[in-house]
Amino acid sequence: MLTALSSKAIMTKAKAMYSRHLTPEQYREMINRRSVPEIAAYLKEETAYQELLSAVQPTSVHRGQLESMLRKARYNQYARLIHYDSATAGSYYRQLMGETEIEQILEMVRLINAGHPELYVTRYPAFLEHSASFSFAALAKAHSFQDVLQVLERTPYAEELRACQSSNTGERIDYTACEAALLTGYYERLEKIIDRYFRGRVRQQLHELLQTRVELYNIRCIYRVKKFFPDTNPERLRGMLLPSWKRVRGSELDALLSAQTAGQFLSLLNQSRYAKYFGEDDFLFIEYKADCISYHLARRYLHFASDAPTAFTAFMILSELELDNITTIIEGVRYGVSAEEITSMLVL
Repeated sequence: MLTALSSKAIMTKAKAMYSRHLTPEQYREMINRRSVPEIAAYLKEETAYQELLSAVQPTSVHRGQLESMLRKARYNQYARLIHYDSATAGSYYRQLMGETEIEQILEMVRLINAGHPELYVTRYPAFLEHSASFSFAALAKAHSFQDVLQVLERTPYAEELRACQSSNTGERIDYTACEAALLTGYYERLEKIIDRYFRGRVRQQLHELLQTRVELYNIRCIYRVKKFFPDTNPERLRGMLLPSWKRVRGSELDALLSAQTAGQFLSLLNQSRYAKYFGEDDFLFIEYKADCISYHLARRYLHFASDAPTAFTAFMILSELELDNITTIIEGVRYGVSAEEITSMLVL
C-alpha cells in the first residue's frame, strides 16, 4: 500500500507533529486569559499554532472564527501527512478522513430539522471542498432530505441514508438513525481496508484503536438514552448503536440495553470488562472518562508506533481531543466558568 520510505515518512512526521502538542502548562495559561481575543493572542504567540494564526488580529477575532481556523489547522496537519501517501482514493489514510464528510452531512441534517438549511452556506469548511467526495457547495443548496440524497448519490453515504428516509414528506429526519447508519458504514469500510492491506501487529493495533472508539460511542449512546429517555425500547436502542463490540459479550449487552435507569446501566457496566477502565467514581463522568480512555490508548500507541498506519490513526485521535480541549477553554472563558471547573473538563 505504501513504500517503506513513504511509510516511515508518515510515521516520523506524525510523531514530530505531536511533539509540539499543547502542554498542561500551556492549557493553564490559556485558562487564565480573560477573553477569546486573549486566548487567540496566546495561541498565536506562544504555541505551535503560530504559523496558522500569523495573519490573525487577535483583538478582532471572534469565537466562531477562531474555532474554524483551529479546525483548518487540524485538517492541514492531516493533509501534510497524506501527502506522503501516493495511493488511490481507496487509501486507508484518505478513508480515515471520511469522518469529516460525515460531520458535514449531519450538520445539514440538524439544520434541516431546525428549519434553517440556508445557514449551512456560512458554516461549511470551504478549505475541504477540493478533497471531499461530494460538493459542500452543492450540499449548501439543499432544502430537504431528498436534496441531500441527490447531492450524495455518487457516494456510499446515499445508500446508507436511504433507509432513514421517511415516506411522509416534511416529516422530521431521524438524526440518530442517520448518524448510526453513516458511522456504521464508515467503520465497516475502514475495517475492510485494514483486513485487506495490513497484517500482524499493525492490523491488531488498528482494530484496537477503531473498535475502542466504536464501543465508547455505544456506551455514551446507551448512557444518554437511559438518562434522558429511559422509556426507550431496548430493541429501538440497539438500532442506535454501531454493530461492533469487543469487550462486552452478547448477554452483557442485552442486560445493558434492558437497564431501567442510567444508574442501573452504570452498575452493570461496572461488572463488565470495562470496569478496569473506570474508577468507581468515574461513572459519574462517563462522557469525560470515555475521552480519557481514547486519549491514553492513542498516546501509548503513538509513542510506541513503529508503523505509519498506527501512528497516523493515533495522531488523528489526539489532535481531535486537543481541539476539543481548546474549544472547552474558549467556551469556559467566554461564559465566565471558573479555572478549576474548566481544568476538570480537559482530557489530559
